Amino acid sequence: MKTIRASKASGLLAAVLLSAALLLGGCVSTTPTGSPASPSVPSGPATGAGETKVVYNYGDTGKVRLSANNLVLKVGDKLILQPAAGLTKNTRFKSAGKYFIGDIMKQEADKPNSGQVVFTAVKAGKGQLQVIPDTDKVDRAVDLWVTVE
Repeated sequence: MKTIRASKASGLLAAVLLSAALLLGGCVSTTPTGSPASPSVPSGPATGAGETKVVYNYGDTGKVRLSANNLVLKVGDKLILQPAAGLTKNTRFKSAGKYFIGDIMKQEADKPNSGQVVFTAVKAGKGQLQVIPDTDKVDRAVDLWVTVE
């Protein structure tokens, strides 16, 4: 009988020590981050002098993800919006600020079959581009804020 009690006591002690170690050491998430339902968005560094690239991505559910937001550009700079690798869905870009596209940012000709959209900053101002997945999923859209100095 004493052996069974000692075994139970050592098991209880091990459980208490393990719990204390987890509490003191913090928790580690074991949720996978690369699942198809939540594709990642690579970072969007500047591509060269006067060019800023923003990579956008989205899955079948959830909001659009951007590699950067709240951008500050100079007049003459280019903003390149590029889909993440493997994203083949149609995406719509809509000006959410009064006269933002046309007065402040001018859209350049699209590169055929690239999904890439290029805008040039033509005048100082601030506005936003709404990135709409599947061209009509406004509830999943995200706003990309741009300030031109």
